[in-house]
Amino acid sequence: MSDSHSHEPAAATGELFDKAELAEFVADDQLAGRQICKMLSALFVYTLIAMSTAATWTYLATHQ
Repeated sequence: MSDSHSHEPAAATGELFDKAELAEFVADDQLAGRQICKMLSALFVYTLIAMSTAATWTYLATHQ
């Protein structure tokens, strides 16, 4: 029975990507990480504002 999935290490078969491609992958990954961080921060701030607005409105509506 032949095994189509070899368990040889990647280094034995050669480099899959050259150094320029790896540098590009790292740069793209860092950019994506920064963008995700900015998006999550903006959503967090939006949630705080929405929660504060709802809490204030609820307080004012029930204490008048």
